[in-house]
Amino acid sequence: MLGKILFRLLNIPGALAYVAAHRQRSEWDPSDDIELRLYAQIAQNDFLHYGYFDPIPAQAEDISLNDVRAAMDAYGNLLAGLVPAGQRVLDIGCGMGGLLNKLQAKGCDAHGVTPNQPHVQHIRQRYPQVTVYESRFEEVSPAALGQFDVLINAESFQYLELDRALALGKQLLKPGGRWFILDYFCLNDNTKNKSGHVMATYRQALQRQGWRIVTERDLTENMLPTLAYGHLLAGRLMLPLVRHTADRFFLKHPYWAYVFGNDVRQKLAEVKLHTLDPQVFRAEKRYVLFELEAV
Repeated sequence: MLGKILFRLLNIPGALAYVAAHRQRSEWDPSDDIELRLYAQIAQNDFLHYGYFDPIPAQAEDISLNDVRAAMDAYGNLLAGLVPAGQRVLDIGCGMGGLLNKLQAKGCDAHGVTPNQPHVQHIRQRYPQVTVYESRFEEVSPAALGQFDVLINAESFQYLELDRALALGKQLLKPGGRWFILDYFCLNDNTKNKSGHVMATYRQALQRQGWRIVTERDLTENMLPTLAYGHLLAGRLMLPLVRHTADRFFLKHPYWAYVFGNDVRQKLAEVKLHTLDPQVFRAEKRYVLFELEAV
């Protein structure tokens, strides 16, 4: 163990390459969101989002794993229910294909786009009936893809460059088509968790690029139970287990306790769960379903 640590400390080229690789990782793909990755591992399904609870549980302790799975499925049903059968649909940032499968099952011509190669491979193997493109949305070719009746962003709009994406959406959408965006937006620039477009900036971009909001539904309270469940698991189970494991390790290995035991304990004590705290989210963000049309 000590040899490995010393090797990594002295291997400067390797360290620089590791840091560079992490800096270059995609900021688009929802799988880079550690909270969503946690939920995907817990729920064991093909959805990468916070889910939709209706009715809303009174407290996190009332939620089960089956409830989380059902909420994720309900989220997919909510979006799929907005699209009439037979329409040509593009799921932007399609994740692992759960929504594409629902759209295809109800008779839509379902297409997805994602820059995540493992997701593309997963979709092609699990859902061979749908069409998926490996690309950032801002780099797709309207001539190659054609036009769609419906565009959908299921918790993936936050990763797009506003003006480029909104301009491209106009080219991809048929006259009279609809763009459904379900995502979270920051209420201001001073949030603890910076992910998500600032709502005012987003609205300005819509106006600038010629989009009209047809409908707008605030679904914040419907998604917060999943966040509360994640906060419960992390705060009452995962962190205590990590701290307990560290304490047992240092108890059995006093030398390592002397070397870095206090640092590890201090770091664990400083861990904050802001990104999982439903109260922080409620104060700083809104989770909204927008229906847009080009004007």
